[in-house]
Amino acid sequence: MTMKKFVTMLFASTLLFSIACGKGKEASKQDQGEDDETQTTTTAATASNAPAAAPAAAPVSADAATLTGLVKFEGAAPKMNTIQMSADPYCQSQHGGAPATEEDAVVGPAGELANVFVYIKDIKGNFPTPSTAVTIEQKGCQYHPHVNAVMVGQPLAIKNDDATLHNIHAMPTANSQFNEGQPIQGMVSTKKLDKVEMTPFKIKCDVHGWMKSYMAVMPHPFFAVSQTNGTFTISNLPPGQYTVVAWHEKYGQQEQRVTVGAKESKALSFTFKG
Repeated sequence: MTMKKFVTMLFASTLLFSIACGKGKEASKQDQGEDDETQTTTTAATASNAPAAAPAAAPVSADAATLTGLVKFEGAAPKMNTIQMSADPYCQSQHGGAPATEEDAVVGPAGELANVFVYIKDIKGNFPTPSTAVTIEQKGCQYHPHVNAVMVGQPLAIKNDDATLHNIHAMPTANSQFNEGQPIQGMVSTKKLDKVEMTPFKIKCDVHGWMKSYMAVMPHPFFAVSQTNGTFTISNLPPGQYTVVAWHEKYGQQEQRVTVGAKESKALSFTFKG
């Protein structure tokens, strides 16, 4: 082989190798771009499907205990007052012709009392703040849920599902108050509360005077709200002795001392009188 032929072949080999490497780099960039797009889509889908209300998940241990309970009302069930929504025809139209009722005393047929905030008063430890937002919805010109809680620093998303103006006016005592309008259906305002406020504070709408809900800010995830059947559950509780508080917006507050052992499930009952 002559020197001229050797140089020619060497040049051709180098050129082919460069082209192959260039294609490899381009393919790698395309693959990387597809991975990035998939990750973004997944994140967006996960966020849009996040649960509306997400109580903090307590660290689960093999010795975790559970508190269950029933909250009842003693005496004749109070009347659930009808809300007069005629001032805003849109609000009135959202209830299918049936009257909307206030939620300050929701009592079942056997005296079951709903919307009672139940929590552990005295527990020590550091508990992680969940990143998933707790959501309050304004729907049918009422707040849903009526009573709820977030942990300190957890996002609180307030959403307007109605095609009418709402004005969210939160009235905490330890945290900073906020007051802002939501004139557009689908608007969401996200807040974070940075101070403990175990006694629930009022959130109202300055446009519709009947709208109200209550929110607590907790340092731990050991809380619950009684359902329409009066029941509540607090799970993953470390064994120990605690004070359990039951709070109702109209009937006040009660406390009980309870001791739970490892893996124990214990039932409590609270009775409120009008």
